[in-house]
Amino acid sequence: MRKLTIRAALLATAVLGAAALPAEGVADGALQAPLLPASYCVAPAGETPQQAEAAAPAPVLMEGLGHAGIEADSDDADARAWFAQGVRLIWAFDEAEAIRAFRQAQRADPNCALCHFGEAWARGPTINLQPRTDELAAARAAAGRAAALAEGLGARDRVLIEGMILRTRAGAAFSNAAYADYMERAAERMPDDDVIAVMAADARMVTWGDRRVRPGTRAQRLLERVLARNPDHSGAIHFYIHLTDWTDEQRLAEPYAERLGRIAPAASHLVHMPSHTFYGIGRYGDAAAANVAAIAADRAYLGNVRPPRSDYRYYLNRHNMQFAINSALARGDGATALAVSDQYRGEYLAGEVEPASRLLGSATYYARGLHGDALAAPAPDQVFDKAMHHYARGEALARRGEAAAVRAEAAAIAALRTGTGAPALGERGAQLAEIFQRVLEGRSAMLAGDHRAAKAAYRAAMNRQLAADFGFDPPLFWYSVRRSLAAAELAGGNARGAREQLRASLRRWPNDPLALYALSLAERSLGRGAEADASLARARAGWAGEVTEMPLSRI
Repeated sequence: MRKLTIRAALLATAVLGAAALPAEGVADGALQAPLLPASYCVAPAGETPQQAEAAAPAPVLMEGLGHAGIEADSDDADARAWFAQGVRLIWAFDEAEAIRAFRQAQRADPNCALCHFGEAWARGPTINLQPRTDELAAARAAAGRAAALAEGLGARDRVLIEGMILRTRAGAAFSNAAYADYMERAAERMPDDDVIAVMAADARMVTWGDRRVRPGTRAQRLLERVLARNPDHSGAIHFYIHLTDWTDEQRLAEPYAERLGRIAPAASHLVHMPSHTFYGIGRYGDAAAANVAAIAADRAYLGNVRPPRSDYRYYLNRHNMQFAINSALARGDGATALAVSDQYRGEYLAGEVEPASRLLGSATYYARGLHGDALAAPAPDQVFDKAMHHYARGEALARRGEAAAVRAEAAAIAALRTGTGAPALGERGAQLAEIFQRVLEGRSAMLAGDHRAAKAAYRAAMNRQLAADFGFDPPLFWYSVRRSLAAAELAGGNARGAREQLRASLRRWPNDPLALYALSLAERSLGRGAEADASLARARAGWAGEVTEMPLSRI
């Protein structure tokens, strides 16, 4: 998967070039997360971070934040404890709280060189937060203080400080490439040092930008070397999950993803991270559970620590909620999808709504339409909200088998797409609205027994979905429309064509239970009984209810 910065992770509204439309039976493209504009990273806050920090209660020491691996050069127990917490928070991408921890360590022991190094480190760019040039001056000052106190440190600790001096050297931006080169050379000289290896891998990953990442990079080898020695290194697991996500090798991270939430149960981002691996390999129930746990961990942390408001944390929680809803929908778990949707609506769709929150909030409409009370919900005023509302109503009406009513909801979306308010949809909203319309047209045609019309509608929706390149983290639209095309093929008597479409869909959405169920029907129709039984068993294992009760008109 392409490098996932925070703006990609939070799925805002980029304009991306359309991919070539696929022919029937051709596999979807590689799983890629689109990069999105930096303006969507952080919303303007009413006060500066410094003002927020000054007004906040003092930080508190916490258990359950994961592995540290670096010890402070101090005899003061408080300084050592706060420094270790800062390191753990960096591995967990909670840099704002890491800075506060390192400052507490400095207060306990002003002569602790690594305590100042930690602050400089925490202020630097990460794979999720770039370029952070507003932090450069403070990071440079902290690195300088660390260097001034570095006499007598061991070789590894001197490398850490020298690397930070290089990263924050004179210039208008962090020297990320030079820092990565330096840390990689240090990792070659010190092959048994886990800290150097993980930091070198992280440093290199920061430089990758939106370039494609191939398997087998030096960063991957470094992380795998550390994990072979220390499979509980929360930082190494965190970065390895990201890296294998970008290279579409999520299966490699599976054994470590299964450990991470137990290693760092209080670090919400680390509790969330396994869901990237689980979703990528089709463990949708586990992906939903990881995000539900991450949401709870974040609430507990905020309640216990009461840190200054962090826009970054706020938007990561939004990401967790959307991820939980989409994962639950992929499993057919309506209860979880609706419960998290209620939370999302209360936190992100109340009052003045940000464009990115509205886009991600489409997941709450999917949940209402597929499992909830969409027909009882009041009609909204905003144009994209209206499109989502009609789609949710259409899915709810499809559940009731009302072909004409479903068609009417599709027509209402078509009118929004061509009406005077259409520009307010935005590019991403317009792409989604077209998918909404075409999917409902397909649902209506299937219910009416017009399989040819259903195939045409679903193919148009599939082509729009693929051309939009929504990424897979998770995608803005909740399922692979290719499987609906396959269901229409199957209903129309083309089991072989359905089989090819489903196999293509499953390459991108592995273990999709409804695709597997439809595949079992196609295989049985083709006389492949053993294959049909195997696909049905997998479908039942992945679906929250009885998958065979799902009609083809809703697949």
